Amino acid sequence: MRRWIGLLGLCLWLSAWGQVRFHAPVAYDERQGAYYVANEWIVGLDTSNPRVVFSRALMRLFGYLYNLSSSLEGAAVLRLDAGLNPEDVGEILRALPGVRYVERNYLAFTCNSPMPNDPLFGQQWNLLKIGALQAWALWQPQRTVYIAIIDTGVDTNHPDLTQKLRRHNNGAIYGYNAILNNPFVSDGNGHGTHCAGIAAAHIGNGVGVAGVAAWNPNVADAHRYVQVMPVKVLNDHGVGTFADVARGITWAVDNGADVLSLSLGASVGAQVLADAVNYAWNRGRIVVAAAGNEGNTQPFYPAFYENAIAVAATDPNDQLTDFSQHGAWVDIAAPGFAIRSTIPGGYAVYSGTSMAAPHVAGAAALIWSAAPSLDNQQLRAILESQTDPYQPLWGGIGAGKGRLNVHRALAAALQFENTPQLAQFSLSASVVQAGNPVQATVSLTRPAGAGGVVVQLQSSNPQLAACPPTITIPQGQMQASFTVQTAASGAGSVQITATLGATSRTASLTLISPYRIQALRISPVAVAGGQSATLVVELNRPAPAGGLPIQLSSNTALATVPSSVVVPAGQARVSVSVNTVPVASPVRALLSATLNSTRGTATLIINPPAPASLEIAPPSVAGGQSAVATVTLNASAPAQGLWLRVSHNRPQRVYAPNSVFVPAGARTVQFRIDTVRGRGVVTAVITVRSPGGQRTATLTVR
Repeated sequence: MRRWIGLLGLCLWLSAWGQVRFHAPVAYDERQGAYYVANEWIVGLDTSNPRVVFSRALMRLFGYLYNLSSSLEGAAVLRLDAGLNPEDVGEILRALPGVRYVERNYLAFTCNSPMPNDPLFGQQWNLLKIGALQAWALWQPQRTVYIAIIDTGVDTNHPDLTQKLRRHNNGAIYGYNAILNNPFVSDGNGHGTHCAGIAAAHIGNGVGVAGVAAWNPNVADAHRYVQVMPVKVLNDHGVGTFADVARGITWAVDNGADVLSLSLGASVGAQVLADAVNYAWNRGRIVVAAAGNEGNTQPFYPAFYENAIAVAATDPNDQLTDFSQHGAWVDIAAPGFAIRSTIPGGYAVYSGTSMAAPHVAGAAALIWSAAPSLDNQQLRAILESQTDPYQPLWGGIGAGKGRLNVHRALAAALQFENTPQLAQFSLSASVVQAGNPVQATVSLTRPAGAGGVVVQLQSSNPQLAACPPTITIPQGQMQASFTVQTAASGAGSVQITATLGATSRTASLTLISPYRIQALRISPVAVAGGQSATLVVELNRPAPAGGLPIQLSSNTALATVPSSVVVPAGQARVSVSVNTVPVASPVRALLSATLNSTRGTATLIINPPAPASLEIAPPSVAGGQSAVATVTLNASAPAQGLWLRVSHNRPQRVYAPNSVFVPAGARTVQFRIDTVRGRGVVTAVITVRSPGGQRTATLTVR
């Protein structure tokens, strides 16, 4: 009993001590030449031994114990808690009563995907972590993809890279030195060569290490399908200017690079760098950039730019490294701790987000070579969504993001590739006369399967151009057509959109109306404020069935028209009233009628009220007597009232006021005319005027 109590104490001591120990979830057994799950043991128990219950309880102190299968009685898997030393726990397990065997949980692989024969592959925990072996088993390349390693250059004579480099027809390396503006891309630093090896070192050549992209023993000349284009933008001290980096990016794009890998950057950005990244993205490329090694959340450029994939670094435990940048702006994580790869003349182990980025770049190239129909948006979405969980250290990366899994990403890409996708959407005409139909055609990337493929349709303005809500492409077909009906009286631009899954295609249709405003007439052309006029709209042809709406407007509230009027079907003209209000001074009102892109205008003069009549009573008086003048206006006085000017031609015999005021809303006003005695009979001409007109009358003075 004391022995088991002592063993129990040892177990508890090991459990506490083991919390600081480092272990890799996947490890390599050099003696057996096989990979295994490092934190798991398969344990065989003798169920007939009564002390097995005690042993099971003891095992649970080390982690999670679960039965392997009801058919394999007594077989169980013990998954150790983080930090425990698997070897020490294994020794304890073998000493427990009722334990028949303790074995490693070795990894099995598909028979058509044997292990590569690269001697250092067993030291590349990173490739197992991202599912590279499984991805290679699926990989069937359809085209060659080029990765631009934009860095310190590449050792072009390295035995693990020399057959993976893109070359001109004459055998010269297809690369660029942006610093010296020449093709010499030698690497005196080693950083660029290390990144190139991570992304695409020759696999299965019996030399050194394996890269991410790409290999399958059943694919002839597999090394030709992902090739490296060295672009030297950093000098042998690992330093370069933004100008050279931008020039290297644009050179890579202009010379056919599909994936751009940038394990470089700075804590500040620049427009020239952003423009270069956008230049690549807008031309369908993938830009992968290291997130930086400051261990904080501060932006690092060019990784921080929206059109670059920012890559953080993880360790063998899937934990974000303490040096890696993190934060919501980081898009994905990848192995970046203790990564063995190529350097000039040999191999070395480096750590950094510089090592993480080429994992993603290599994965992008591998996937794109096997699923060439993906565009850069689709490929990026697959890379960032088909990931594995990771453990943040102080802070995580973008919400929903994880650690690269190239196998899952490739499987998703192949499923996407093999599922009919929306390839094209086109219209038989981009400009059409309103009322005429247009044929639209939807095309798929491959024939529709059983039941056909349903594509969603939508018009941005169904009143102008209407389409059905869906169209079904029949089984075995790759395209189908439908009719877009346009409004007979419509005009303008409409976007017709076809959507299948997450992919949408849009075509623009412009409608030109055959109807236009021929003329716009006003009658009369001048009125006194408060009076009405008639506005006549004339079309170039009779309105279609349902009539034709015309938009009306006035540039002043002193002359109002309806906002619209409908020309009746079969008619070519319509009239409306223009209502005015009294004004104190003349106003020019600009009236407009609009139909689609045509417009007619007319001007109406609104005058102040004018005297309509002037009567003097009595019309004849003896000198010294008075008369009364009555003025009647043709419209009511405006809100501020109206002053009328009074004048006459007999100042020696007649006296009248110089002006008279008509109150607001009034239409008549009176004033007195005085006379004096004198010799003879005279006729006085009395004149009353406003800005709108005048009237005269005579008074005889005896």
